Amino acid sequence: MTMTEYLKSVAEEMRLKSDAIREGFAEHRPSAGDNREDLVGKFLKEHLPKRFGVSTGLIISHDGMFSNQADLVVVDDQNNAPLYPENRNKLWAVESVYALIEVKTNLSPSDITDAIRKGRKFKTLQRKFRDVGKIADSLFVIWSFQAPQDLRRLKNNFLNALSEVPRNEQPDLIVVPHRLVARSGSYLELARIGQPDSPTRRRLQNQYGSDLSALLPELVEVYDLGNNSLLAWHVWFDSWLRGAGARFTNPVDYLPPNEIFGVEV
Repeated sequence: MTMTEYLKSVAEEMRLKSDAIREGFAEHRPSAGDNREDLVGKFLKEHLPKRFGVSTGLIISHDGMFSNQADLVVVDDQNNAPLYPENRNKLWAVESVYALIEVKTNLSPSDITDAIRKGRKFKTLQRKFRDVGKIADSLFVIWSFQAPQDLRRLKNNFLNALSEVPRNEQPDLIVVPHRLVARSGSYLELARIGQPDSPTRRRLQNQYGSDLSALLPELVEVYDLGNNSLLAWHVWFDSWLRGAGARFTNPVDYLPPNEIFGVEV
């Protein structure tokens, strides 16, 4: 079986399980949400390279700012460890995090607004990478199990919600595994004009000048790919992770400045 056919079957299986969760937990939506998060977490753990850990919890920056509760995070747990490691919800330093994934049941306008608000809080956390890899950024992903029938209207809903949001604070990838995949934000910028100081970016700047904004497309690109949507998302996400390099947190950055912890005797 080819990867295409395999991931099509996975997307369909996830859709059926999500439908069963919706029916089984119709009277208790928080439990339905938790079970859908488990579905996504299981997929990631089974299909990402083992060097990428999948976890949950909160994310903290060196200046004491927190993200919202993260449905799922993809982390470099070979080079980092969380606080409260035995808890289901751990505390991760932002420098150790590759991606935060917000799991939604649907993509209504209110769902989109809520996800973007949480994503902005995560994307604007201050980062002090000890050793910056190839990509000094983190992804924010919206994963939904349902989408409106009219995808043009869905795209317009995203465009309206993103109209006042800086590109570096926008969601990077959106996926409904059996229906659509979309890209926006920093990921879309990287895909179109390359990394800052990369050969691709320098070539384009030599050709078009320092301002490349005219080469960037609309704020979001939406693709109706049916059950191939999970395949496209997986290729984009996996490729970004492999290019991001290792992540290291410097614990010294998280110590209070100028605090005296004791004296030498």
